[in-house]
Amino acid sequence: MVLCVNYLANLLQEKVGDSYRSMKITYSPENEPLGTAGPLRLAAERVRLNETFFAMNGDIIAQVPLPKMLESHENANALVTDALHEVKNASRFGVAELLPDGRIRKFIEKPNPGETSSRLINAGIYLIEPEILDMITPGRKVSLEKQIFPTLSKRGRLVGFPFGGLWFDIGSFEDYCKANFILLQNCRDKDSVLSRSSKIAGLAYVGEATRIEQNVALGPLTVIGRNCVLERNSRVSKSVFFDNVIVGEESLISGAILASNVKLGKRVTINPGCILSPNVTIGDDVKIGRGVIIHPYKEIATNLKSRAHVM
Repeated sequence: MVLCVNYLANLLQEKVGDSYRSMKITYSPENEPLGTAGPLRLAAERVRLNETFFAMNGDIIAQVPLPKMLESHENANALVTDALHEVKNASRFGVAELLPDGRIRKFIEKPNPGETSSRLINAGIYLIEPEILDMITPGRKVSLEKQIFPTLSKRGRLVGFPFGGLWFDIGSFEDYCKANFILLQNCRDKDSVLSRSSKIAGLAYVGEATRIEQNVALGPLTVIGRNCVLERNSRVSKSVFFDNVIVGEESLISGAILASNVKLGKRVTINPGCILSPNVTIGDDVKIGRGVIIHPYKEIATNLKSRAHVM
């Protein structure tokens, strides 16, 4: 496995390490962003990509039948097979129009209403033959969708693979939360401590070694990481907590993302749409308005109005 990295590459490497479930991980860092094709050529300088390989965007979660996709790719004699997923509203994505034989006729980026009848979007998962690498100029920013795919389409070597499994783009607040909540299972790890007076409403997940004190209300739709503490009388709903989050007593959190090592004082209110980055500390009695983003290592002692961006 090769991870093409740029933004926060060192932190990612520290977190993920050099192996995952017996797979070796190699990192291919970009000094500057190289688009969606440039990183593939750069990675080929570190790892031999001399046979068919999968390339996947890093901000998606998908259930794609990869063996069937490979079989389709080989049968179609394609140079690139692009996984396609049908959505209700395709206006945010690149939409593929297919020919009857499954080849992709063209892509329409973020189509206007009525511009196309297709609702099959580029899912960000590709099967690629190594000769494609010769079409990518080394060290340059190159786009698969805009510079490589049109050429392949004209040659009839770009094929679509529609699939019906789950697919999420987690590149926005709303989509990240939606993915968590849809995948959510109603379970608690055995090492968590839940007070008898606390309640879980609907679907919720509580990570291992998390302590939940008296009269805490969780849910619906709540994901709590490991080693967290929710003090008495706090309320959490429709939110995602990373690890080592501390919530002070009588605090109220609704529709927010709290990253690792966030610490909330007593009687704190966090409104929907907020993102608290790692190592943020909020003082007692502070109210955070809707849609506030707080960057790492900030200490907040006063109320913040909606849509504030604290750097």
